[in-house]
Amino acid sequence: MTDTEVKANGKSAGAIHQGSFYKFKYDITDLLKSEGENLLEVKVSKISADTSVNRAERMSDFWVFGGIFRPVYLEILPEQYIEWTAINAPASGDFSIDVYTEGVKQPLKVEVQIKTLAGKKIGDPLSTSIDKNADKTTVRTKVDKPELWTPEFPNRYQVEVKLKDNKGTVIHTKIEKFGFRTAELRKGIGFFVNGTKVRFKGVNRHSAWPTTGRTMSKTISELDVNLIKDMNMNAVRMSHYPPDSHFLDVCDSLGLFVIDELTGWQKKYDTLVGRKLLKEMIMKDVNHPSIVLWANGN
Repeated sequence: MTDTEVKANGKSAGAIHQGSFYKFKYDITDLLKSEGENLLEVKVSKISADTSVNRAERMSDFWVFGGIFRPVYLEILPEQYIEWTAINAPASGDFSIDVYTEGVKQPLKVEVQIKTLAGKKIGDPLSTSIDKNADKTTVRTKVDKPELWTPEFPNRYQVEVKLKDNKGTVIHTKIEKFGFRTAELRKGIGFFVNGTKVRFKGVNRHSAWPTTGRTMSKTISELDVNLIKDMNMNAVRMSHYPPDSHFLDVCDSLGLFVIDELTGWQKKYDTLVGRKLLKEMIMKDVNHPSIVLWANGN
């Protein structure tokens, strides 16, 4: 929280990131030394240089701390790799996945295999060639009579996505968990999940804990979700910012409707910074079946 300047071996890794609670990264390949020690520096400013970030995040109804409260790590990837995926899996069993790749320089293929969480294959693997001029590759299939995701029965599957060259060699693999479910708002009637009208009984939830501040853990996420369900609730709103990934994982596995939210309380981001942060939120959270609504602040 909030503006973040990153350096590797004394050199800037890229533009300062503005906005709290979002997942972002820098490519520091060219800044690293192959031998000896490398130094990673992260400088966080409590107040943003962007007035709209301060307006959305600092003039708010939640505690403003300064510092780093979510994981910082190094990620090693091949030169050609899968950046992220976006899954659409409605209750009908129709399945599509958008696979976003980076660094593609030669003819490659995307192979997709749906499995149960236990690893049993559902159907045959599907393969599609990548157009290196396109920003994504879409693969589609259909699963007959899938077990649907609901808070009462949070059934989930997994999909294994492989990036392969023409020789069949696997270059990069990404595994995503997902659930088949359809969420829809019918004007003047109500909110429906898998064709059944539902009523939200829920609570707002902040990423905060008495002994660790804004530094959370999966154990805390499990405690919170179980407490909400023990109180006969079926929904939770992320007020007023996207949560840790492990909280959404727990909502997926234990069964809880989620309203995921772009930061903002009465006041909003400017369009330029808002679009960037919205994309970062979607890239991180889009495949969680528990998320049935997205919110633009209050």
